[in-house]
Amino acid sequence: MTKYTVSAVGLRIMRLLIGHPPRSIAELIESTGVTRTAISEQLNGLITAGYVVQQMERLDGRGRPRYLYSATNLAMKHLFEGNQDVVVPAIWRAVQKYCGPETVNLICKEVAQDIANYFSAKMTASTPQERLKEFSNEFCRSGHLGHYHEEDGVPVFEKLNCPFISMFDGSSFLCEIDKLSMEKIVGSEVERFRYRLDGAPCCCFRIKKDSDKLAEEHEKHDESDSHVHFTEKTLPEIPLEKKVERTLGQKPPRTE
Repeated sequence: MTKYTVSAVGLRIMRLLIGHPPRSIAELIESTGVTRTAISEQLNGLITAGYVVQQMERLDGRGRPRYLYSATNLAMKHLFEGNQDVVVPAIWRAVQKYCGPETVNLICKEVAQDIANYFSAKMTASTPQERLKEFSNEFCRSGHLGHYHEEDGVPVFEKLNCPFISMFDGSSFLCEIDKLSMEKIVGSEVERFRYRLDGAPCCCFRIKKDSDKLAEEHEKHDESDSHVHFTEKTLPEIPLEKKVERTLGQKPPRTE
């Protein structure tokens, strides 16, 4: 599914609807100065994309009912997504400050499982190679950037954008969440053979050679449950006070 691009007029309409009672087309025309045809076209697109909902209001008498429009939570998320750059890192810093490394590890594993459950519920492939390809498609459908291809006959998934960029703090905890969730999703151990933290343009994953333990567990899993449950792998105990401060895409500092 192609991601809907909101036009300048569409953004104006969303801003007029957010935080206000439902409005009619006539009210939107008056507020924007745009023609009825243009407003109708924009509303149709916004409704299809899930940013606006339409409701019918019956008037007194025998007159025709009118339609009112209101913004959804998705519209609010679209307009004010930048706020996550402040709130999400603040929450992550608080977790690290008040929770010890062991608790943070448990949180990371729980997050990885939830991510795996989200994607696995949409997938039907059985083998790790097929699941990696299917995950690539689902990853892109959810609005992220990724690319699946083969290198020397080996399936490779390039995760072009980092889904945890707003929470990145210089440590590898979030990177381990990313890798662990991938393993749960594909049902096999994966290898991150190109690493953004080591200066690569993006993180690249492939099925680890001679790895069938998780794949066997996936085959034994009850097919009636759409979620996956694998044996938990322990995340590395990284002392939070000794995390390496570096930015994504920056090569690691030299050690003497």
